[in-house]
Amino acid sequence: MDLELSDEQTWLGESVETLLAREWRPAAGAPYGDEAQRDRLWRALVDFGALTVGGDEGLGAIELCLIARALGTHLAPVPYLASAALRYAVEELAEGDDAFALALLEPGSGWASATPRTTIDPTAAGDVLNGRKVGLEHATAIDRLAVSASGPDGAALAIVHARAPGVALTAQPAFDATVPMGAVELAAVEVVGGPFTGEALDRLATIGALLAAAEAVGAAGRLLDDACRYAGERRQFGRTIGSFQALRHLMADMYVRQASSWSSVLYAAATLDEDAAEAGRTASIAKAYVSRAAREVAHGAMQVFGGIAVTAEHPAHRFLRRIVVREQQFGDAAHHERALGRALAADAVPEPVV
Repeated sequence: MDLELSDEQTWLGESVETLLAREWRPAAGAPYGDEAQRDRLWRALVDFGALTVGGDEGLGAIELCLIARALGTHLAPVPYLASAALRYAVEELAEGDDAFALALLEPGSGWASATPRTTIDPTAAGDVLNGRKVGLEHATAIDRLAVSASGPDGAALAIVHARAPGVALTAQPAFDATVPMGAVELAAVEVVGGPFTGEALDRLATIGALLAAAEAVGAAGRLLDDACRYAGERRQFGRTIGSFQALRHLMADMYVRQASSWSSVLYAAATLDEDAAEAGRTASIAKAYVSRAAREVAHGAMQVFGGIAVTAEHPAHRFLRRIVVREQQFGDAAHHERALGRALAADAVPEPVV
């Protein structure tokens, strides 16, 4: 397994950074931009080829993580994570440039819930969905919904049009304004894609966790860069605060956590691209590590910035919010640590002697 980025992958990362720096420049007084700016940014990413996933010429998990990291660095408010993850997890959805939202969570449930209460019900005209989902990202800006539901053969993933009869979308409070949340009521909504098997759900959970981790790494990296720059400029007692030993140790620890986080994501993405047997496990390790490390980097940056970081005008809190949102998505550190513990315990049980 080659863990070095190829020249093409390096160029891809640099190109996405250039695109975002050019296309996503909201005004200082309106850091979340307006609808026209967000639509223009999304169209630029689609035209760039950010949704060209799979196949010999398409993007793999490593390339998708490179794009997700850049989106986190710039706090880009686009429905990329769901749209890219679905295309990677389900080959049949790779064509087209529709924006997707993932409808996986239900009221009162968590990421560990294995049996959705939403159901796929057969009718004379075809399958329909009935249920309620929460935690949909960018619900008003997407074309289709990917809904986890219980069908005749167990949990599955079904696709519906976001504006089909029977779909009622409502806004929900969002911790990060760049990731608006919504809920949806589904009443006999026609299924237009799938249902796809539980294997597709597992693959979606794996790539989704990696992309969420990659975004958090990007946001943490931006905070680290800003904190180092600030420490080199802010002066106290006649010298820059970056020369103080306490802050130098703090920033060194932040650098190690941020660099290790990105390494863990790249390794997990490489195992997924190669269909390695341990791909799911390495993704859980990466998500668990990044969930804690990225938040620690953010908290360290807040200490470097001092009191200014807690003001609404300073951008630090916006990056922290994105990190917290991605930390919770597809399971937090404790969720993945428990899953890893169960898997290791199962491996340790000796096979029965015949």
